[in-house]
Amino acid sequence: MLRRDFIKAVLAFPLLYSRLAMGEDVKVLGCTLKADRLYRIEPYRMLFQWVKDEGAGVYSVGMVSILAALSYPLYSIRVKPVGTNLEFDDNLATVEAGKRIATFPTPLSGEVVAVNEEVIKNPELVNRKPYTYWIAKIKATKPEELRNLQRVEEVYEEIKGVIIKEDIDCSKVEE
Repeated sequence: MLRRDFIKAVLAFPLLYSRLAMGEDVKVLGCTLKADRLYRIEPYRMLFQWVKDEGAGVYSVGMVSILAALSYPLYSIRVKPVGTNLEFDDNLATVEAGKRIATFPTPLSGEVVAVNEEVIKNPELVNRKPYTYWIAKIKATKPEELRNLQRVEEVYEEIKGVIIKEDIDCSKVEE
């Protein structure tokens, strides 16, 4: 059985990188990684964020599908108000899932320029479609911090390891 898994992994490796080269989304053990995002992955903190360039120095921020699966169901998301200036790793939002309340730090320094009111009213949208429903948009004041974020091909193996270690099931997540 181990040999078969090894052969499948070896055969899948070129397929993964050909998809990445074409800018296609990638499935990692049933969990999606979007090719058009940058990622902040810190497994020791259970922090899995995506950042998408919206143009003009504005970036939307949301949860990676594995965090959406881990935090199922979300009961509330409270986001700092528009106009709030934050430094890297300041608390952007507070997320309540089950009996756990956690902070959701900002991956970039900047000003909160938009809060997704749909997510505030119905946090489970993030559970179902974490790449469609962003949490906040930030106007970056230190664009050099983008260098600390990673592309999908850089986080693939780490995400895979977390999915296996934590036994994450993304079947509740539609994306």
